[in-house]
Amino acid sequence: MDWGFENQKFYIEYTSCTRPVGTLYEEFDRRALEIAESNIDDLLVSISGGVDSQAMLNSFLKQDIPVKTVFMYLPGYNDIEYDNLKLLDMKLQIKTEIVDIDPYKYKEELEEEAEKYDIQTNSLLHKKFFSMLPSSANIVFMDYDPYIHVDENWDFFWYQGFNSTEVTRDRALRLLKREGKIIWFGDTSEMRTSLLDEEMLWSILYSWKYYYGNGVTRDTGHKLRLRTDDRWDFYLKPFVYGKYWKDELIYFSKFSGFENVPFLYQKPLYMKEHAVLVPLQEFIDFYKSCTKEKRRFYENLHVQGGYFD
Repeated sequence: MDWGFENQKFYIEYTSCTRPVGTLYEEFDRRALEIAESNIDDLLVSISGGVDSQAMLNSFLKQDIPVKTVFMYLPGYNDIEYDNLKLLDMKLQIKTEIVDIDPYKYKEELEEEAEKYDIQTNSLLHKKFFSMLPSSANIVFMDYDPYIHVDENWDFFWYQGFNSTEVTRDRALRLLKREGKIIWFGDTSEMRTSLLDEEMLWSILYSWKYYYGNGVTRDTGHKLRLRTDDRWDFYLKPFVYGKYWKDELIYFSKFSGFENVPFLYQKPLYMKEHAVLVPLQEFIDFYKSCTKEKRRFYENLHVQGGYFD
């Protein structure tokens, strides 16, 4: 994925797949091996303990690829994640490095950067975390939450935009001056295609009204109905990972961690500002053409201060 502006229009640039795509499980393993074979050493894998990061770490370890692990600990806020991590370390017989961060110690700094760069504070906290790691290390992290927009006609669209989580995180991390690389584990054409073409994803898309209107709430300091973009995180993710990884992972309950630090989420992500919506099947067909073609998809929606429900 690459992004930018051309004639004041935001764009996302993707490259179609280089080969036929396997299952999500197979592509995780191939991605880990691809990183290992790219002559990059001193790999430091940032993990949260969730199933995404567990699956990523699993692909390195079972192929005997040497990595170290690191965890961002916000004492008093993500303690449950921290306790889960200790169970994961015990299961895998590893020792993860813990980096303690008091978010309120950096509140003023993060809020100033958020205002200056128009980036959500949460992404800037990850920038702060990465800045505390050895500059020479090559950091691998997982950022793999697909957003599929379902419009009023029940049509499905791949979404990406200037204010999407992936782009804001990338914008924040690009501010770092590091010797080592930052490697997005999930950001390859093959990885993305393996998920978007997953039959379970399509099943939940076809049944989206069941989830959208069921009245389920989440507690982030105040009650909110589960939004459209929570479809993957709250409903689909455990079933997809359970289908392929079975008991290789620990399926910890979903809960709020960083969300318990209100100022990290005070700056809203206006998803409709500089938004790119591509019909989902068209997007998948482009990827699966395996022509190695690069294509730019330009913003086709721009609503100042707009967001998807």
